[in-house]
Amino acid sequence: MRSNESRATGALLGSVLAAALVAPAGATAHAEEAADAADSNGRPQIVVLGQRAEDANPNAQDGAPYKVNKSQNGKFTEPLRDTPKTITAIPKEVIEDIGATSFREVVRSTPGVTLGTGEGGNAFGDRIFIRGFEARNDVYIDGLRDPGVTSREVFAVEQIEVVKGPSATYGGRGTTGGLVSVQSKRAATDRSFLVADAGLGTDDYKRFTIDGNAKIADGWALRVNGMFHDADTPGRDHVWQRRWGVAAALTGEVTDRLTLRADYYHTQLDGMPDYGHPFDATIQQPAKVDRDNFYGILARDFIKNGADVGTLAADWEATEGLSIHGTVRYGETYNRYIVSAPENPNLTAGTVTANPKNSNRDNRYYAASLYAVAEVPTGPFQHKIVFGGDFSDEKVRNQPYTITSTSNGSATNPVYTSRFGVVLDLQNPDNYVPFDFPVGLGVVSHNRVRSLGAYAIDTITLAKGLTATLGLRGDTFTIDYDTEDGNSALAGNQPMALRSDTGFLNWQGALTYKPVEALTIYGSYATSSNPSGEQIDATSAGYDGLGTANVNLQPERNKAWEGGVKWETAGGKLLLSAAAFRITKENARELQGDGTYQLVGKLRSQGFEASVNGTLFERLNLFGGYTYTDAKIVASSNAANVGKIFANIPKHSASLLATLLVTSNFEFGGQATYRSELFGGTAAAGTARVPGYTRFDIVARWKPTTWLETRLNVNNVTDKTYYDAIYRSATPFAYVAPGRSAMLTFTVRY
Repeated sequence: MRSNESRATGALLGSVLAAALVAPAGATAHAEEAADAADSNGRPQIVVLGQRAEDANPNAQDGAPYKVNKSQNGKFTEPLRDTPKTITAIPKEVIEDIGATSFREVVRSTPGVTLGTGEGGNAFGDRIFIRGFEARNDVYIDGLRDPGVTSREVFAVEQIEVVKGPSATYGGRGTTGGLVSVQSKRAATDRSFLVADAGLGTDDYKRFTIDGNAKIADGWALRVNGMFHDADTPGRDHVWQRRWGVAAALTGEVTDRLTLRADYYHTQLDGMPDYGHPFDATIQQPAKVDRDNFYGILARDFIKNGADVGTLAADWEATEGLSIHGTVRYGETYNRYIVSAPENPNLTAGTVTANPKNSNRDNRYYAASLYAVAEVPTGPFQHKIVFGGDFSDEKVRNQPYTITSTSNGSATNPVYTSRFGVVLDLQNPDNYVPFDFPVGLGVVSHNRVRSLGAYAIDTITLAKGLTATLGLRGDTFTIDYDTEDGNSALAGNQPMALRSDTGFLNWQGALTYKPVEALTIYGSYATSSNPSGEQIDATSAGYDGLGTANVNLQPERNKAWEGGVKWETAGGKLLLSAAAFRITKENARELQGDGTYQLVGKLRSQGFEASVNGTLFERLNLFGGYTYTDAKIVASSNAANVGKIFANIPKHSASLLATLLVTSNFEFGGQATYRSELFGGTAAAGTARVPGYTRFDIVARWKPTTWLETRLNVNNVTDKTYYDAIYRSATPFAYVAPGRSAMLTFTVRY
């Protein structure tokens, strides 16, 4: 049982952990001797602790671990500095320094990306918005879409790339505001190493990871990552997660020109899910209750999810100037939960109802990608052409849980409502209320999506410093939805069957000018498409799934402009970027009075963002940015919605992580994260809102020997109460972000 009772112990442990990091400050005199030692040219020799030796990100700038130079996605042929697109590349070193252990925690501190809630009609998990638009099914792992909404880990991640702006040429359907590309750790054939982490902290935090890379023969290497995590959620009674995972990656250089790769990934998560706090309708903000208050039912609520994914890939340098890359994957994920939503608060009576929302989903998918990169001279012009195609077959089986009435039903026990919600005290909820209704399984539904895409992207060097990028992609998208009665085979009983079969074409064009090598100025235009049913975790058209109300609609169409500048300075170790953007959805789906959807709306998101990442003065590491988003409904069949802002999207978001190498073996810093208020609602924002916030975290590293390092993370230092996201209904609830926590991690490298 996990609850408030361990918090005093946790606070004491936090004090001990903080004290443990004070000792290195007294040892700085010895460390300064090493830091001030001169090399053969008389220059100070500084050992950059931030450069993590053998397991350092191979895509990062040497001596600047926060600056990623290139994408692992081969479709981006140019360095990130010269790519005419805003790409926020988050290396594992940043993930460690902000104390993040999950995809959700990384996104929480990324400007321009907003967390959303799992709801009654879509899955509880990693729901995100990019530049104002839904992106929960626009997550890619190593170049292939990762379908299904679940809770992702980061123990086997090299870097996370947030690619902003319509990205259909690179990713296919969706990708309206952008996509997220997760790049996995790969086996390195030129070295062997072992990195082991052991972390302890407040709120019963325990985390152990291992990252081992072994050369097993000439040109062959195996890399294995393992993880065990067990912790309560800081600032929340009873909420906890326990998860474990393993990832194995094999690389084989068969010849000088042919490299084969294979990997397998497995994770499992168990825990107590949390929907946060109820709302006070009189002030249209979260109710004033104790931040720790949990409104779940321990005898009923749970969450279990996991993944098994296997991938094979080949990279072949066919001839000089021509390389061919192929990937095939099979994956299975599952997401099962019953979670209590704190709804219908009665402030007069001092009660709230814990209504059960649930899911029991299994995803199975096949995916394949084949593309070539060719360098082709044509007269005075040089071409770098990426052309290829991809295919995926995604299946979702959903069989929601049901609760059957017994003699303890609502008719005889007023604590239970007719929906089998449980009435709790608003200020002092009793989470131990017995719940002995049998939980069964309801009607099975199936979604199946088959998509096929072909594309070509040409980067043309027109003259010295002047480059054009042109891209074209065509996609087919077929989705089937049907149900069965739970007893007979799908083929024998199809009481409901829907199919949408459509195709769409998208393109991009960009012009890049480099007056000097370190400066890139660009302008770009791109399109994307949203077919009906693209969010395959959804249970209805209202959540962008497939239904009778939208099955016959053509895809929504999006277009975007972006102009920006990127400047590399500090000897190539610091990248400064700024961009202005505008995305317009010309034919947005809108629900009509007759219950159908029509393509009659117009949405517009525009704004500005700036970022910094890299190292200054050999000692100061910086990673952060600011995003301003003005997202509004421009036209609607409902005149009352015209001019309203988007739900779930803040106007301002910013973060800055800064760490200073105080001595050669001691580094100290922190992160500030800011987000302005955001409003709930479906598409148009209502009056229900959650306030803005500023959060502060600190990090310190001490390396007493070449093989041992300690890292202290204290997150949400001020114990700020703030909210990640808001549910869209008229009786919303809000996700409570974690409270203060402290974690001390010991790292051994060999």
